Amino acid sequence: MKQLSRICILLAMSCFIQTIDLSAQPKSIACIGNGRLAVYEDKANIIQVFGPPYSAPSVLEMQLDKTIEVTSQREKGTAIWTHRLYHNGKNIAELIDFVADSLPCFIRVIRCSEPISFHIHRTPSGQVLANNNTYAADSVNSSLLLKTPAGTFVYGSYPMTQESYHQLLVKGKGTLNETSLDCTPGETVFAICGGPSYPECIANSKAVVQQWAVSLLEDSRKYWRNFTGGRIDFSRKIPSNFPLREKLLQEIDDVAIIIKAQQSIEGGVLAGHNYHLGYIRDQYGVSRCLLKLGYYKEAKDILDFYFGIWQRKGELHNAQGIGMDAFHIHENDGVEITGYLIIQAFDYYSKTKDAVFLGKIMPMLEWAWRCQTKNLIKDMLPFNGDETYVAGGILPRTTLMDGSAEATLLFITGGRLLLDWISQHHLWSNEAIAASTKILQQTQDHYTQNFLENGKLLTNNPQRMVGEVYPAFRHGVCEALGGPGCEFFGWTQRTSNNRYLCPNCFATKDLPAVRPEKFYIPSVSLVPFYIGAKNLSKQQIAVFVKDLADVYQTTGNFPSSPVIKERIVGYDYGLFLYSLTRIDHPLKMEIYRLMMQASDDTGAWVEYYEKNQPMGTRCRPWESGINLEAAIDFAEHYQGR
Repeated sequence: MKQLSRICILLAMSCFIQTIDLSAQPKSIACIGNGRLAVYEDKANIIQVFGPPYSAPSVLEMQLDKTIEVTSQREKGTAIWTHRLYHNGKNIAELIDFVADSLPCFIRVIRCSEPISFHIHRTPSGQVLANNNTYAADSVNSSLLLKTPAGTFVYGSYPMTQESYHQLLVKGKGTLNETSLDCTPGETVFAICGGPSYPECIANSKAVVQQWAVSLLEDSRKYWRNFTGGRIDFSRKIPSNFPLREKLLQEIDDVAIIIKAQQSIEGGVLAGHNYHLGYIRDQYGVSRCLLKLGYYKEAKDILDFYFGIWQRKGELHNAQGIGMDAFHIHENDGVEITGYLIIQAFDYYSKTKDAVFLGKIMPMLEWAWRCQTKNLIKDMLPFNGDETYVAGGILPRTTLMDGSAEATLLFITGGRLLLDWISQHHLWSNEAIAASTKILQQTQDHYTQNFLENGKLLTNNPQRMVGEVYPAFRHGVCEALGGPGCEFFGWTQRTSNNRYLCPNCFATKDLPAVRPEKFYIPSVSLVPFYIGAKNLSKQQIAVFVKDLADVYQTTGNFPSSPVIKERIVGYDYGLFLYSLTRIDHPLKMEIYRLMMQASDDTGAWVEYYEKNQPMGTRCRPWESGINLEAAIDFAEHYQGR
């Protein structure tokens, strides 16, 4: 069955979230956030405001007239943005946008020479109240209180369990009503303060009106400069003759801010503007980048975020709520993400030697190991249902129960690190260690037999489920996907043909059996070098990479999809460059330049590219983190060619 991309799947979720018009998608989106409150902007247009917490629905949009042209620039080392507005070629206004240092509050300072208006579109379920009397003594022109009721959905069908509040405040030359912010010539200060409770919202708002813009802006600068000052100084490490050196240094600053602005005070990092949850796979690439940049605390905070949830719930899933309880549960959540989790923990330990913290989270890592062993069949693990190949229409969902070369490789790589640690520190009995070591060794011994064919690394192996009984139910995507009554996402039931349908479709439809088929997806061949896999030799992996290089040199393309020939996932640039660097392939410079050209004007890479055009989610920490790490790695190995 031909699958839709994740963003196209979102279009089908009209019963869950607002429809997204891909043709109207901005080319880039910036995030301004401090871990408490976040704002996504398309230049001077505010497209989302949410928090606290970060897993919360957006409460409003603010848009300028389309006749106004905007140029936007981020202040180096900060998430402070300046927008200059033009009408008929004349500069009519300047805006400074930032989020306060320690308050969940967004501030916009507006200085205009001509009247301008911002059109406000509120969340349909929200309520609004003019509460000017609350700020009668605070030099506030007008104020509106937005109430988001409990039960409002966050991404899909995850309800907020309590109501939340946001205060809109205006001082100076601006006036505010439910549909617009209108500014006359002079200076206006506009603020959006979050709660989450009503008392907290009012207290935060009172703190803002006592300081307003000047001191809050300087505090924000100090916060960001302190963060930026904690980064490795790559201007001293990157050779002066390295190609696109200044652009790479700018990318380092851009991506560091992109990640930090989307990292909550709980430690979880958003997956971009569409996904207000913390995804385990996505945060692996983010963690790798943070470690590369020298941000060890931020990398540790991600693991601490997981551990806090695991302690409370005893489990983790594909994605977790950030600051609120929610699990985004997909098919086979016991695999792939659990492998990434173990490797991520040991990546952190490798950089910091923080044995105390590793010991603290070890019970969670042991759980992640057990989850994977339960899913082994014929020494193979299946696919996680929300990984990019499936969600992006690159691999059919009907292969989910096949053996996954990537998930199994993660199991072997992470398992070796974990079992070595457990053995060295005598955490298990000798018998338990021996039993797990036997499972790991057997899976490793059969890996090439299961996944190598004619020197290529297969993506899937249909033999895993031959003669096996498929699970009767699973939580994920209905394979009928669409049509009247289809519930799309949730519990699905196995048909007689081993297809999975939601309750409505199960009662009314049938799908034919699918002929087993082997797939070869280039991205999978690039994973071994990236995760440091040891069960394959460098020579074997080099063959995979050289084959891809040959395809690129012949066709001028390295598509991620065997079906959609011109589509690539956004992080394939980085995985390809990282692997080419490992074998010192002459193509590495060309791919580096191609990757650098693909980043947008905020410095971010996006979810997918098709015909070299961005599509899907913007402002992505995962793709941006992987690609930046690969660029820095290439620069560190650069020898003038």
